[in-house]
Amino acid sequence: MRKKERDALTEGLIQQYEPEFIQWRRYFHRNPELSFEEFETSDFIAERLSEMGYAVKRNIGGTGVIGMLDTGKPGPVIAFRADMDALPLIEATGLPFESAKCGLMHGCGHDAHMAVVLGTAKILSLAKEELKGCIKMIFQPGEEANGGAKCMINDGALKDPDVEAIFALHIIPELEAGTIGIKDGYLSATDDEVAIRVYGISCHSSAPEDGVNAIMIAANILTALQSIQTNCISPHDVATFSICKIKGGDAINVLADYVEMSGMIRCIEKKNKLIFREKIEKISHSIAAAMGGTAEIDVIEGFPAVNNDPKLTGLVMDAASESLGSPERVILIKHPHLGSEDFSYYQEEIPGVMFMLGAGTACEDRGTLHSTALNIHEDSLAYGVRIFANVAMRMCGAEAP
Repeated sequence: MRKKERDALTEGLIQQYEPEFIQWRRYFHRNPELSFEEFETSDFIAERLSEMGYAVKRNIGGTGVIGMLDTGKPGPVIAFRADMDALPLIEATGLPFESAKCGLMHGCGHDAHMAVVLGTAKILSLAKEELKGCIKMIFQPGEEANGGAKCMINDGALKDPDVEAIFALHIIPELEAGTIGIKDGYLSATDDEVAIRVYGISCHSSAPEDGVNAIMIAANILTALQSIQTNCISPHDVATFSICKIKGGDAINVLADYVEMSGMIRCIEKKNKLIFREKIEKISHSIAAAMGGTAEIDVIEGFPAVNNDPKLTGLVMDAASESLGSPERVILIKHPHLGSEDFSYYQEEIPGVMFMLGAGTACEDRGTLHSTALNIHEDSLAYGVRIFANVAMRMCGAEAP
């Protein structure tokens, strides 16, 4: 079958099964589960993949599921990834299929991600004769819990057979359904959590000479930390460091002997993350020592930055331009987003691309990511499937006779 006929086949299948994609998304939305607790979700996904004829592996990286479509013909091995976990949010959408679990919600769009990848799996299974190689559908737990992707990789998700390229999307309500946002190179940031603990000596405020005020030490550290961005990071680089939480003291007439500050380092380049860490350590220790106290610093390393492979990005852009009907619907993102995404762990192993799938509506508020009001436009699901199916056909499409 030639390309034009294959395109007509996949488009016909997408139109036929779009109601099913929506039904799946609504099931996921109504039944959210937290990171590494996606038991019912993974059961549902595994059952659907088995019905489609995929070879299914369970309990990968925890609750992860992998479905493999082996065409039996030599060719590339590619993968599509969806994250499965929800957030601890009380939903405020009022949708007829809103969360049935009070305090849990798919407020980051992972319900849509799963529906798109499951929909892509459906279409490709029905068009298997037009494909070569192997295609893996990776359903990953714990993206919100600092690294479910790493757990999947450590459990062999990219092996047996070795995956050569991986693709993912993230819905974004700020773009209209029927568009995508994409860029090659860095798309997101790393996000390290920083905790600074300051120790002083408690005493009555009437005799401050008998103690060491941990609040005063913390204040001086906080002020000095602001110099890192100005003096040590190039103004051309994308990087931020913010102290967002501070707590210390128990009474208005007693000098505090302990203060804890915490915040986030967000960078694109790894070198800047290391600069921030080094300077935070030196500034905190030296100021605390000079004022008669001590300081301890803990850093919880976040995800690497999502870094899109240029060649595969071009392939996705071409596929999206065709699938969406116009290159104008492919919006080039100018600057990396300072949020984080653990899809970056896959990209440290193999080439990969993530793009932002428009899920909004002009002149209509559909909430934002990680909000209780997130309400995606469900037309976005079929658009996501179209793009992923197009990518699969471009990479694994069997040669026309």
